[in-house]
Amino acid sequence: MTREIVIIGGVAAGMSCAAKLSREDKEANITVFEQGKHISYGACGLPYYIGDVIEDHMDLVIKEPEDYKDSNITVKIMHQALSVEPEKKSVKVINLETEEEFDKDYDKLVIATGAEPLKPPFVEDGIGNLFTLRTVEDGQMIKEAALSENVKKVVLIGAGYIGLELVESFHNLGKEISVINRSANIMKPVDQEIRDILIEELKEKNIKLDFNEEVKEITKDSDGMVKSVVTDKGEHGADLVVVAIGVVPATKFLEGTGIDTLKNGAIVTNERMETNIDNIYAAGDCATIYHRVLKKNVHIPLATYANRQGRLLAQILAGKDKSFPGGIGASVVKILDLTISATGVNEKLAKDNDLDYETVFIKGYSNAGYYPGSKPLYIKYIFDKESKILLGAQLAGEKGAEHRINALSIAIQQRMTLEEIAYSDFAYTPPFSGAWDPMQVAANVAE
Repeated sequence: MTREIVIIGGVAAGMSCAAKLSREDKEANITVFEQGKHISYGACGLPYYIGDVIEDHMDLVIKEPEDYKDSNITVKIMHQALSVEPEKKSVKVINLETEEEFDKDYDKLVIATGAEPLKPPFVEDGIGNLFTLRTVEDGQMIKEAALSENVKKVVLIGAGYIGLELVESFHNLGKEISVINRSANIMKPVDQEIRDILIEELKEKNIKLDFNEEVKEITKDSDGMVKSVVTDKGEHGADLVVVAIGVVPATKFLEGTGIDTLKNGAIVTNERMETNIDNIYAAGDCATIYHRVLKKNVHIPLATYANRQGRLLAQILAGKDKSFPGGIGASVVKILDLTISATGVNEKLAKDNDLDYETVFIKGYSNAGYYPGSKPLYIKYIFDKESKILLGAQLAGEKGAEHRINALSIAIQQRMTLEEIAYSDFAYTPPFSGAWDPMQVAANVAE
């Protein structure tokens, strides 16, 4: 018997689910509604496209709608879900090109709408060269503007992952860059010791940092182009502004459905990605995940989770006994010549969740000190005070922070103690580490 599977959202979780389900269940009739012009693209590559490391935006696009024409998947781009009626098992959709509205019935509904940029009141329509970044189209507009000879001064509002990745993008393009943030707590997944290293790197590259400033207004010139950013401490001239102060789950269209969400709108799901309403599922940046250290549902919008959840959800919809094990927020980011990685809990999360913890912070080296090219590698551990089980880790350095975090992620998932990490069987050769890897050195110091 043919089942109608409707998926709202056609990027990471949505298309991962559709593609896998198509292979798992040939009888399913799968319809994907995507409000943008592109599906199945690498959104995390957009800063590198803007910085011209990636020249063609189509290099980010993995699949296009026509790639599915001979399958049981129908992809409708430029189609936005307006509302969901669980009682009728129906979705109201609008074709954004024709403005035609229609209803689509479902047997199973997957919500994979992702997260969207926060747009505070000072972000007004009609100001040229004022942007947020979410889609390929956003990236195209920002890059086109940035490559103009008239754009010399760039102001980035917000200092999270996206804002700081864009620092590198515009630095590569030779722009004068200012970063405005309303607090000094930049890159929230890490603690102050790691932030200090990041701030030093930004200053060394002549990035102007304006912290503890509240944006009040964005002004425009007589041509309607952005002119300046006005804060409670002054005015900053700008030829281009990107607002990247965070994201929220794109779930406003679900209001009134009775679907449970967190305060920020993230859809609450169980380990099978089921919502509290029968036949409705959610995956990706619009939904919660189970945090394996904190042991509760949280919102961590990462592409890694979206892709894994989408694939697993397809197997669940096909009748297989699968579940998503949750996560611990493992992440890595490159900013100029510095790599920062983190996993598990930081001190703020540990405090907010009343964990009894201790910390250690060390300066190690990426490889044997006597081998050419050895660079400082900073490591911070958060661990349980009594059991010495590792709860969180953060690394920063020019070399070596990008892959060691994966070993530490597994250590946290397996509830390993500091002593177990210290005597783990890590490979050694001078070009890549010392005889005691910095991860082991940090564990020994903590012990």
